[in-house]
Parts: sequence; C-alpha cells; structure tokens
Amino acid sequence: MTSKRSFINTLTEDLKRRIWSLALSIVGFFFALPVLALIKIQDHLSSYVTLRDTLLQLQYSFVRFTIGPASGFALFGLMIMAVLNAMHGMKYLHSKQEADFYGAIPVLRTSKFSAAYLNGILIGVIPYIVMQLFAAGLGASNGLVTGAGFMYGVQTMFIYISAYILIYTFIVLAAVLTGHGAVTVAAAGVLMFGLEIYALLLDGYGTTFFMSKYSGFNDYTYLSPVTVIGKMIVSNETKYADPSQYRYPLQCFVIAAVSLIATAVLFALTRSLIKLRPAEAAGRAMAFEASKPFIKVFIMIPTALAFGIFFPSISDSMTYGWMIFGLIIGIVLSHAVIEIIYEFDFKACIKHLPSAVIAAVIVALTACFFILDPTGYDTKLPAEGSIESSALYIPGINSDRYDYRYSYDGYTESEEDRIMRDMRLTDTESVYTLAKAGAEYAKANRMKRNAPDMEYDRTEPVGSNYTEISVNLRLRSGRQFKRTYYVDLNDSSNLNALKQIYDTDAYKNAEYYILSDAAAYGPYGTGNVENIRKISYESGSYETRDRTLSSSEMKSLIETVRNETRALSLDYLQKEAPIGYLYIETEIDHGSYRESYPVNIGYVYPSFEKTISLLNECGIYAKAELDPDDIDHIIKIQYDDEEAVSEQIESEDEIKKLVPDLVKSDYSYQNYAIFNVVEDSNYEVYYKDSRIPSEIYVLKSYSSQ
Repeated sequence: MTSKRSFINTLTEDLKRRIWSLALSIVGFFFALPVLALIKIQDHLSSYVTLRDTLLQLQYSFVRFTIGPASGFALFGLMIMAVLNAMHGMKYLHSKQEADFYGAIPVLRTSKFSAAYLNGILIGVIPYIVMQLFAAGLGASNGLVTGAGFMYGVQTMFIYISAYILIYTFIVLAAVLTGHGAVTVAAAGVLMFGLEIYALLLDGYGTTFFMSKYSGFNDYTYLSPVTVIGKMIVSNETKYADPSQYRYPLQCFVIAAVSLIATAVLFALTRSLIKLRPAEAAGRAMAFEASKPFIKVFIMIPTALAFGIFFPSISDSMTYGWMIFGLIIGIVLSHAVIEIIYEFDFKACIKHLPSAVIAAVIVALTACFFILDPTGYDTKLPAEGSIESSALYIPGINSDRYDYRYSYDGYTESEEDRIMRDMRLTDTESVYTLAKAGAEYAKANRMKRNAPDMEYDRTEPVGSNYTEISVNLRLRSGRQFKRTYYVDLNDSSNLNALKQIYDTDAYKNAEYYILSDAAAYGPYGTGNVENIRKISYESGSYETRDRTLSSSEMKSLIETVRNETRALSLDYLQKEAPIGYLYIETEIDHGSYRESYPVNIGYVYPSFEKTISLLNECGIYAKAELDPDDIDHIIKIQYDDEEAVSEQIESEDEIKKLVPDLVKSDYSYQNYAIFNVVEDSNYEVYYKDSRIPSEIYVLKSYSSQ
C-alpha cells in the first residue's frame, strides 16, 4: 500500500529532477509579463502626458495587450512550456534505464505518472499566475489597471490555463502511447490535428469533384485542440472600448470549461493506459502492439488522399491518371515510412501488408465516392413540397460592395454566408426552378470535368449565359440544403424565375444593405441620422465628393435612395450600369471619445432621378448621363493578344453615336450576371473643361440591349 506521504515524496523527487524547467518557466514568464508591463507603462504614460490618448483608452490598451487576450508572449510561453513539460516529464517512459529503475522501487507506476503529470501542470501554471498578478500590480500602481481590468486578466488566466492543460495532456497521451521522443512528437501531431486534416481533405475533395458544392464557411476549429485555443481567445484588434467591454463572450468560457472536462477524460484514459503499458515499451516506436495497424491506417488514408490531389494540381493536363498515380504513391510511401518508423528497420517496409491493403481499399472507395457521386449530391434535389423557405445568392448582382461589420460565431462572415443564413424567400417555386436547372447542368457535365481542377473550366454551349448561383433550401424537417449551381439565364424560364425572385421584398431586403433592418435600426444604421457626420458620393476612380448635411437633409436623401433602390427591376439592370456609389460616415459616442464608422449605402443608377436631384441640391455634383457637348475627344484602346491599338475619336457625330452605349468602367461589372460589356476595348473620355480629369468607359454589349 502506498501512503499519501509517499505520493508527496514522489512529487517532490520528480520536481527536483525538473528544476531547470521550473527556472525556464519563471524567467520566461518574467520577461513575457512584468517586463512587458513596464515597457507598456512607459509608453502609455508618455501618450497620456502628451494627450495623444485618453486615460480610458490607455487602460483598455494596457489590459488587453499585457494581461488580456492579446498578450501573445504569455500565450506563446504557455504553449512552449506545454511541449517541454510533457516531453521532459514523460521522458522516463522512453528510457530503459529509468523504466527499470522506477519499476524496481516500491512506488506504483500510476503514482509516479500522476506526480510527473501534476508537476508538468504546476511548473507551467504557477509561474504564469504569479507573473500575471505581478504585471497587473504594476499596471494598477500606475493607474492603468482598474478593478474591471483586473477581472479581465483573471478571465484571461482561466482561458489560457485551460488551453495549456489541454495541449499538455494531449502530448502526455502521445508520450504514453509511444516509446521514443521523436515518435511522440509525430504522435502528438496526429492526435491534435488528425481529425481537422481529415475534414479539410474531404472538404477539398468535395470542392474538387462536386460541381454544386457550396463553398461557404465551414468551421472545423473544434476538431483540433490547437485551433480551439483560437476560439477561446477573442480577436486581437487594436480597438478601444468602454469598461463594459472588459469581458469575454460566454462562448469562450463554455469552450474553456469543455476543454477542462476533455482534459479530465484524457487524463483518466492515459492513467489507465499506464497500468497496461508494457515495461519493455521503452525505446520502441509504439508502446502497444495492438494499436499499430489502427494508427497506421488512420495516417495512411489522409496521406494518400493528399498525394492524390497534389499531383493533378501541379499538372497542366489535370487528368484522372495523375490522381490515380498520386493515390498509389501515397499508399506505398506512407506504408513504407510508417513500418520503418515502427520497427526502426528499412527491411520492415515490406511487412504487414494487410493493413496497407485495408487503407488502400478505403482510399479507393473514398475517391470513387467523390468522382462517381453515388448519393447524387450534385444531381438530386429534395422534394419541392418539403421546402419551407429558401435563400438565393447571385455574386453577379450588386457585387463588390459588402458591409464588413457582419460578424457571426467569432468571424467576420462573407456577404454570401449572411444572405444564405438570413434571406427568407417564400416563393420557393422560382428558386426550385433555378436549382433544378443547375442540377440538370451538373448531371450533364460533372463527369466531363478533369480531376482536381479547382477552377472548373466549363465548356459552354453557343448562346449560353451561365451564371453562378447559390441556393439554400430550408426543409420542413429543419435540414438545410445548400448548393452552388451554374444556371443558363438565356433560358427564358430561368430568367423569368429570377425576375420574380428579384421583385420580392424578401430578396431585396437581404441583398441591398440600405433596405435591411440592420441599415435602419442597427447601431451604425442610417435611421440614426443624428450619428451621421457626412455623406460621400463616389463617381469613379478619380473623384469622391462629400458633404455634411443636416438631419432632415440626410433623412430625406436616405429615404429617397431606399425607395429608388426598391423600385429597381431586373429588366432595368440588364440595360443600365450604376453611375456612382454612396456611403455615409457615422460617429458613435463611447462616452469619453467618439469613433467613426463608414457605412455603405449603395449604387446610384441613372433612373435615380430624385436621388441625383437631391445630391445636386446638397452641393454634391452628380450627373446621370454623359453629355456629348462636354466631350473634347475619346481615345479608344483595343486590346488583342499581342498589343494595344489606340484610336482617337474627335468627330462630333461619332461621339454622339458612341456616348449612349458607354458605361463607366468602375461600375460596369456590378451586375455582370445579367449586364454584359465588350471586354476587349476601353474608351478614355477627355472633357473640354481641362479641370475635369479623364475617365475610363467601356461599351455595352449587344447581348445586354
């Protein structure tokens, strides 16, 4: 029987042999926290004396970058100590001499392991806590850390420590499963990144072989303890905020708590494995013979799949032959390397072939699944009657202007992801028409694709106008069916379906920011006219005009833009391009300071007569059409494969004939799904008034007339 005192003795003896790790931890965290705090104190007090920043700004900055989530040196130090402490603490498992020694003394192997495991945590965590409190005290003594700031630092400690213990425990588990330090490092990588690598590879194969795969945001961070750390730590923005923002989102604490629970489970598993670990495992690659084939197959599958997608990606021909070659090479090499590592013998590369055959079969079936699509991922649709609502995103309509403040689940999401999540179209019949056309096109063309060609170069039939669309069919069962299709808008049924969708408020409210609830009622919204400092009108690459308007003028202008945007039709967008763009600057009062934010309003079209009139009344010059009488001459630059050929157009008759078909190059591609231009020529317009800079125009395509 082993007494409580004997465990303390074991703990103490283990700590004595790891004194250098403790010294390294103390010195490292001393420089990462108190020394950094002193540097920041000097910089911040200097900024305060010179009135460059307010005290509130400096307090938030100091807390965030010294004892808060942006204290990168502390986090880096914890991760380094997690690796060193795990490797050094479990080193006795990999040494035959030490394993024999500890096996000969009257101490349970679980007691020795628990002591080494606990010391690894204490050596990293205690110096970090002490130095964190020291840094906080230095800041408080100089007025840079308040009570709220101190609690923010305590929250950071909880989150950082949970991350440290989780990473540390994974490496300890890898050390118990192996018998050699170098293999431990590789095993730790497999344990921590294996599932995420699988997810990324399968996602890459889906993107490669499924024509209709939706390429929106996929969150795989929870599959790796390393990337989970990023989830627990808020963004390192150099942004000042009021004291109420001295806090982490609840999600961070939930993830940290789950990490601690996962750590406890891993520790229990590892402690159980210690009891089963053979004494002669020291020096071997793997401690448990039974685990070898499973780990080998687990590693071989993603390795072969990665080779299978790599060789075609560097080949100009992009054929399936190179993919098959890559899969075979991946199987052969991974089998040989793993067996050599297992046995520390080059001759072992021809041993244990059955496990390699199993991995090869799984790899082949996986590749065939993506190539042949037996489940109909590309070609099958849910029953139309099972759809409750839908969303439609077309990158070629109202493109290139997004509101980047949208944030969801810790990341700034794309316009596409936002629309696919928020849009609620009840006209499911029209969306289904487009989805069905896209599925039929995928069925006819998916096997014509070369192997992993990520940029799918389709061969379009004569007279086609294929447009990329993304649909989200929300089923009554709660499942979401997301796909990206290619649809021919020269087909009248497809075009009519799109027109019906475009004319609905549900589509326009999601597509056009000016019409959304966020624009009207959000903290930066256009409805809060008292926060708007100025409005800017951009009429091309060379000129932006801005004015500060009264609240009534601003409200009238925004309401007019909103009404004329809602009145847009798809028929009109097929014929006209925007002539300019509007955005406003809002200013939010944070108490001791104010912060400005740009807010996108939207494009201005020639049909926006009331908007253009109001802009001119406010002193912002805006003009719907080119006036041939204002033009001195036009230089046409035509591009071919070898050179650019320029031609000067001066004749008044030629200019008058040409002007109606010219659109500004800056705004000619905003509706490229339905509005076409001639891409081989530019027209540089020079004005009689030399104060007006020249502008680049392009010619409308006849197909858009």
